[in-house]
Amino acid sequence: MENLPSLNQKLKEYLECDSRIILMKNGIATNFSKTELKTRILCARHTFEKAGLKQGDMVIFQINGASKKAFMGNFFALLSMGIAPVFLTAARSKDHVTRLIRVASDNPNAAIIADSETAEFIKFFWKECDLQRLIIAPEEITQIPQDLPNEIDYVDVDPKALALVLYSSGSTSDPKGVMMSNERFLLMLKNLNIALKTSSKDTWLQWLPLEHAFGIVTLITIPMYYKTGAVHMDAAEFIQNPKSWFDAVSKTRATKTSAPNFAYPLLLKAMDGSEKWDLSCIDFILNGGEPLSKKVLAEFTQTMAKFGMHEHAIVPLYGLTEALGAVTFNMDHEYPELDMNKVTSGIDFDMKGLRENAKDIVCQGRPIPKMQIRICDEENKVLPDNTVGSIQVFSDYICTGYLNKDSSDMFVDGWLDTGDLGFLSNELLYVVGRKKDMFFIHGKNIYLRDIEQVVTSKFGYRCAACGVNDSAASTNYIYLFVEYGEPEKVNTHSLKEFVFSEMGFGLKEVIPLKSLVLTGTGKIAKEKLYAAYKEGKI
Repeated sequence: MENLPSLNQKLKEYLECDSRIILMKNGIATNFSKTELKTRILCARHTFEKAGLKQGDMVIFQINGASKKAFMGNFFALLSMGIAPVFLTAARSKDHVTRLIRVASDNPNAAIIADSETAEFIKFFWKECDLQRLIIAPEEITQIPQDLPNEIDYVDVDPKALALVLYSSGSTSDPKGVMMSNERFLLMLKNLNIALKTSSKDTWLQWLPLEHAFGIVTLITIPMYYKTGAVHMDAAEFIQNPKSWFDAVSKTRATKTSAPNFAYPLLLKAMDGSEKWDLSCIDFILNGGEPLSKKVLAEFTQTMAKFGMHEHAIVPLYGLTEALGAVTFNMDHEYPELDMNKVTSGIDFDMKGLRENAKDIVCQGRPIPKMQIRICDEENKVLPDNTVGSIQVFSDYICTGYLNKDSSDMFVDGWLDTGDLGFLSNELLYVVGRKKDMFFIHGKNIYLRDIEQVVTSKFGYRCAACGVNDSAASTNYIYLFVEYGEPEKVNTHSLKEFVFSEMGFGLKEVIPLKSLVLTGTGKIAKEKLYAAYKEGKI
């Protein structure tokens, strides 16, 4: 592989440059100086060294991403010491702790570093926790240790050594840790930036959780590696006040930002005519992580044009945790007219539903440099253009496997089976579903995302369609969970009628909720939603 500057070399340069770090809270921007960040790194290193951590170790990272300063200080401290963090959503519930226990059991030699509040949750829900494994990480600098050095002692890291582990959105019973070596991580950063064209003049703004793959890449490692500015927001603030996203963009003059599909109708609904944004600073808004809707994106773009946002600002992408984020970007804004009657299927797939929603299919662009894509049938034979099949990807910077798990079924002749379905047309990728999203009802296979897409396009709701097999009744049902700030105002009867008229089958129940249950990577946790509903918890 290429000989690229190390992460520690880039961290040293980053701490010495004048790029800005801004923390946004309730509309107030606070500068986080590099001097304070360096001090936090030194204090965290001091704590870890006293606890006996050393180069080559692996630790389970339980710092709440909402504590931006603590998160960055502790992460960079581990990086400088050559210690690999295993990122897992900081425990704030019994469910989180159950997931942590499974990961900790798979990695018995890994210490757990946590902020004080998270540590209390861990101790409360995990009575048998070995407290010697639990290290309370520094959160605030209240007192500088007398023996604290003035400079950071960066270690030389083997390029093949583990850099970090990110957990994909598996179920609680089987969380999967995506392993990324230093050399693969560096190669990913290089090729990602060839596509994104980031420079030190840019400022990234993000409200996705820091422990999310995209949060780590766009708000921590890209700013570090390319000396860009970074503006940090809380996801909770966006959910409570969607306008806070563009308030912050306009105020800080951020050039690059991102959000999944549910964020756009949420922001549109929150607008009340009082907005005075200047969005001419936006270079692009990356859009991925959820099924995309062309109708929603078009409405959003048209609305924001009056605030100076250019018509090609939204950039659809296709991403994977296994690739630390992105596989494709539609950076060149290619949206060719497709004749869906010429698109066929090489697998068991409902083409009728796809053709009915043809106008809402979004092109997710071309692979980023050094990334290859192919479409295969069930026997892993490569399918021709305009044929729906399994999406498989190949690159030198895709993960090497899952941590302490059998990864043999991940790859086919070196190609990663993504579990997603789609087709290529003139080298452009179109994602149309997931294998596990297929559901059999009323004598035919349907894709649950099709239901979600038509509901989101019509009503703007973020929703989750869950297919349930009732073996006792020898039938299948679909439950629709709908996210809305005022659940009592959702007309469930109208929703049921709409889905029946659009899709030709009925919903068992529509369940409005103030917020949906999410996985550690920010995706909707359908299994947990239905389980909570069945148990009467929601």
